[in-house]
Amino acid sequence: MNVASALMATLSAAGVRYLFGNPGTTELPFLDALDGSGLEYVLALQEATAIAAADGYAQASGTLGVVNLHVAPGVANGLAILHSASRARTPLVVTAGQQDTRFLIHDPILAADLVRMTAQFTKWSCEVRRAEEAVPALRRALALAQAPPTGPVFLSLPMDLMTDAAEDLGDWRPVAAGAPHPEPALVGRAADLLAGARAPLVIAGDGVGRAGAVPRLVEVAERLGARVHGEPIYRRTNFPGDHPLWRGGLFPSPAGVRRALEDCDAVLIVGADVFTWFLHTPGAPFPRGLAVVQLDEDPRQIGRSYPVALGVAGAVDAALASLHRVLDARMSQAQRAAAAERVAALGRARAEFVARVGAAAAGDSGRAPISPAFLMRTLAALLPRDAIVVDESASSLPHVLRHLPFGSPGSFFGSKTGTLGWGMGAALGVQLAARDRKVVATMGDGSVMYAPQALWSAARYRLPITYVVANNASYAILKSGMLSLGLPGAKKGVYPGMDLTDPEIDYLGLARALGVRAERVEKPGDLADTLAACLADPVPSLVDVAIDRGFEAML
Repeated sequence: MNVASALMATLSAAGVRYLFGNPGTTELPFLDALDGSGLEYVLALQEATAIAAADGYAQASGTLGVVNLHVAPGVANGLAILHSASRARTPLVVTAGQQDTRFLIHDPILAADLVRMTAQFTKWSCEVRRAEEAVPALRRALALAQAPPTGPVFLSLPMDLMTDAAEDLGDWRPVAAGAPHPEPALVGRAADLLAGARAPLVIAGDGVGRAGAVPRLVEVAERLGARVHGEPIYRRTNFPGDHPLWRGGLFPSPAGVRRALEDCDAVLIVGADVFTWFLHTPGAPFPRGLAVVQLDEDPRQIGRSYPVALGVAGAVDAALASLHRVLDARMSQAQRAAAAERVAALGRARAEFVARVGAAAAGDSGRAPISPAFLMRTLAALLPRDAIVVDESASSLPHVLRHLPFGSPGSFFGSKTGTLGWGMGAALGVQLAARDRKVVATMGDGSVMYAPQALWSAARYRLPITYVVANNASYAILKSGMLSLGLPGAKKGVYPGMDLTDPEIDYLGLARALGVRAERVEKPGDLADTLAACLADPVPSLVDVAIDRGFEAML
């Protein structure tokens, strides 16, 4: 057995099913060992799409994603998506072929320091130096990627080492490593702080979705009678979007969060980065005197940027289960009654809000161009309850979050950094991980052009993804940003480089050239039928929807 075959055997023993990638010369000795390995190679036509697909697969499956890139240019192509995977804490093993070690000293054309390129976005980056290091390095990478807090790792694999003889692999199986259970005394203190609150609030972070702990958080929120917000830049289903206690994501600015917390006396933050902002604004998010309890699997996150009253480190699912048990045991009848009253009142307010939002969207039924609200409301009415939405819709994202239900766990994924080029490929991996669920990618028109190659992979592997393109022929999110910043150009209506016109892009021709069914909708009356037909089609499809080209300031 040579080193390449030993690496493939190690991946197979770890339960890896798919190897995502885009091949190149330095990867040929490694890829030659695929035959008979039991791994299926998923071909992307560009490295960023390959990483995005592996990222989407890992997030949706809850297992490891593995991707192989092509030396320095391929790694460079994928760095933006690796950055997003790092922020999302995706368990991802990224490998790349390196040039032959025997002439690296001569600086061959494709070579670079791959470890330095990737180190800032990984838990560990390593270049294998000798054949006998390869399998131990991969085993370490597999363990580190999956150890809490999870995240990407990187291995550089020099091509000449792949054909060297490998030592006996031995009897190895991956070791499951989980976050520690939280200290019972800390959980008890948290329960006491929260149980007596007059107006408790919960902030759900993406760590809840990663841990599969949504049902546990629902139990805690209902027991407390607490309204629930998503962390400022949440990109997973961390609480059912159709639950009466759900109030949507917090606005990503200190002042925005502070406004949402002003009438609260206790806050429970679970599995969240506290906090990730979009633009710099002054101020602090927590009002003075607010009792803040932060629960996270990573103790480094607790009180990282803002002080909290109490931090509880431990596995999110176990901590929430323990907290619910303690609350059940300690809450008085009066506290339970008050919580039940809050649940009822919050439910009524939620129902009224949903009715207003729905009526406003329905009121756009005769408006052309189609409004983003009407588009997403129409799509929501057609989706199966367990559908999965992969989003990179940029300026249309508020309408996606407001109108699509996201009622079941694992029903929403988005780029943790807002990186364009992630969503097209991520949908591939999500669909591979969830073959029995409908996957819809809600995309901005500008986003599509960062990674249109993903359409070819969807067609090649017959993945029935429906790409819904909210087409406003611009980078409208940037125009909104210019308005928000009060820049002089925005006041004059000058938005340099932000219009995708002259010529406008033929998305139908592009999609059909890559083997995907494509339809365009310009009239609101045609929207439902066209969407329904494409959603029902067992092949991939793209629906290009001409939406209103207007935009507003973000703040």
